[in-house]
Amino acid sequence: MSNDKKPKKMEGTSGNVLELPKQCPVCSGKVKRAGFCDEHFLWFKAGLVNRAGEKPKDFDKKYQSYVRKPAA
Repeated sequence: MSNDKKPKKMEGTSGNVLELPKQCPVCSGKVKRAGFCDEHFLWFKAGLVNRAGEKPKDFDKKYQSYVRKPAA
């Protein structure tokens, strides 16, 4: 009788460590911060894209507000 309840470890990985993304999910550019390129990281913080790089339903409204906002 085998013990099927034990999780099988993948070779070449160490436990629960996740690999960071290598490209921005929005533009496929080089990752700089939190899985996004510099421009899309700011979009992510402003709510223009989610973690998967998808735009919300009210993207146009949020983008217009983002553009009008003075740079800090």
